Amino acid sequence: MDSLGTWPQPLSGDDRAFDRQVLQRLRSAEAPAAGDRPGLRERLGTSLLLVIPLVSALVVVLLWQRAAAGDSTLPLVLIAVVLVVAAVWWVSRLKRAFAAAQQRLGTRLADVVVHGVGVVREVTVAPAPDRDPAAPGTGTPPAPETSATDDDGPAPAEGPVRARLELSVTPVRGERFSTVVEALYDAGSARRLEAGAHGPVRFLRDDPAGTTVIETRLSAEQVQEVYRAAALN
Repeated sequence: MDSLGTWPQPLSGDDRAFDRQVLQRLRSAEAPAAGDRPGLRERLGTSLLLVIPLVSALVVVLLWQRAAAGDSTLPLVLIAVVLVVAAVWWVSRLKRAFAAAQQRLGTRLADVVVHGVGVVREVTVAPAPDRDPAAPGTGTPPAPETSATDDDGPAPAEGPVRARLELSVTPVRGERFSTVVEALYDAGSARRLEAGAHGPVRFLRDDPAGTTVIETRLSAEQVQEVYRAAALN
């Protein structure tokens, strides 16, 4: 693992199934502690995100009516000031609301989603089930399912293939465990998946072996952090 030789990313980064599992865990988890809930000041500031635009719109309409009824340019100047001040305040308040929500969600996710480093113990590849053997460019029917750990076995056919990875996972927190992950790859990337290949994974803390997926959202720096944390575990 010291080489950080991460495996290729799957063809599809669709993690909606995993995200649904995370949301279910968050809904079924215990209610957040009192210190983890928004305070009165924060709730008031969030409600003003709706109130301020309405008040600003009302003020603008009234000033516009005064400007249309007279020759003074003062109402137009006030309209511009109101719009600029309201826009600046609204954007800054929205950023703070999102930052607070993101921090609160991250605190709760730390008890739900965990990362680790998965090492391939065995990999089996097979043609993707939705491939059409008679489709142009396929040439021959799909090759039978083969194990990448068998040097004498045929190479996977060109095009998308499904890889079944038997992993040994070292989490950043908790005990090591074994699991199976399936993912779709192009044939060239699938040939790089051999015993000993490794990379970051994520899983739900309460069911690690049943929810592990290959991590595709992390930056290079975050991947290194996962490797270091797993090595220290």
